[in-house]
Amino acid sequence: MIIIHAHLKVEPNKREAFLEHSKQVISHSKEEAGNISYQLFEDTAHDNSFVFLEVWKDDQAIEQHEQTEHFKSFVKDLDQFLLEPIQVEKYRATEKI
Repeated sequence: MIIIHAHLKVEPNKREAFLEHSKQVISHSKEEAGNISYQLFEDTAHDNSFVFLEVWKDDQAIEQHEQTEHFKSFVKDLDQFLLEPIQVEKYRATEKI
């Protein structure tokens, strides 16, 4: 199981547009065979700071995800919303406890 945390800081005046832009990638990603969980959360202590929390079956599932049109479209247009580059953390989990 692979866990991804993708941290994003969004320009305040583009917050609502970012949230709207995120809806497609979230809904389509959840439908992928190798996806276990795909969620977006906002940091309550830091305005306009978000994190995608993703859980994938394996590396192959992530590779397939990154080739989908919904992912490519999301990433292509993402920079217009961000204050700074996205920060991604990737973890390999051996079991769920």
